[in-house]
Amino acid sequence: MRLSLYFLSLFYGFHAVAVAQDLPPLPGERYDIGGYSLHINCLGEGKPTVIMDVGLGEDSSDWQSLFEQSAQITHTCIYDRAGYGWSDYGPRPRNSRRIAYELGQLLQQAQVPPPYVLVGHSFGGFNLRLFANFYPDRVAGMILIDASHELQYDRLNIKLPAPYKGRRNIIVTQSAKKSPTPDGKHQILRDHAYRAAGQEIAGLYQSSRQVQLNGSIPTVPLIVISRGMPEWSGNEKLRRREKIWIELQQDLTRLSPYSQHIFANQSGHDIPHEQPQIIVDAITDIINMAKLIESP
Repeated sequence: MRLSLYFLSLFYGFHAVAVAQDLPPLPGERYDIGGYSLHINCLGEGKPTVIMDVGLGEDSSDWQSLFEQSAQITHTCIYDRAGYGWSDYGPRPRNSRRIAYELGQLLQQAQVPPPYVLVGHSFGGFNLRLFANFYPDRVAGMILIDASHELQYDRLNIKLPAPYKGRRNIIVTQSAKKSPTPDGKHQILRDHAYRAAGQEIAGLYQSSRQVQLNGSIPTVPLIVISRGMPEWSGNEKLRRREKIWIELQQDLTRLSPYSQHIFANQSGHDIPHEQPQIIVDAITDIINMAKLIESP
């Protein structure tokens, strides 16, 4: 799910707490990273390893098909950020610096060896850019999918919640249920996503500032995949907003001299669901480029 008025409207309310036994079967493994555990699922063989970080409000189950397709190409891991899916809730504030650090600890505990190709959608782009900045020697390539830009809130005049001040997370969810929702996603996973998204929304201001300061990446192959169908349309003001978004997407290509900019012409923001094959193809291309750069 994308950062939207939907999640912002959910931010003020209360949450339902779910217990572990209500969760669907664990698809991967959980690892303690310092008093709380995160879930990671890895499949496939080969190098480099693809590491996937989904957008705000989604968990690893939402990318199952894309994950399995990537695993047919190379060793692929997808994880749940703290609070999502099968991962425990972690310390707050939930900003990208903390998330990038947790991912580094998780990959170490799970003994997932580098090099990594980082694949991040939307808010996941913030987290993986900081990870690449913190651990440049571990990164072989990057794919940013309609990814967040550190200046988007200023350029688009999006008002974020005040920086986190230790208040409790407050987000509306339905009561926990064991049965799946109409689209097949278990309600308990959906409830986790609502609550975790609320915590990340509270840290978005910090996250954007952190990426402004430390968002550079190593000189590795980069593919930026942007939506081809506008999310904002209908009048001149909305068209200007969409134009700014595309300008910011183009700016992301400047993160690396080895970059490509691809448009998913049949997709809006939800490219992983609407046009997943373009991501699968990009993974193959990035791996080939990374091998070419490494070759003598």
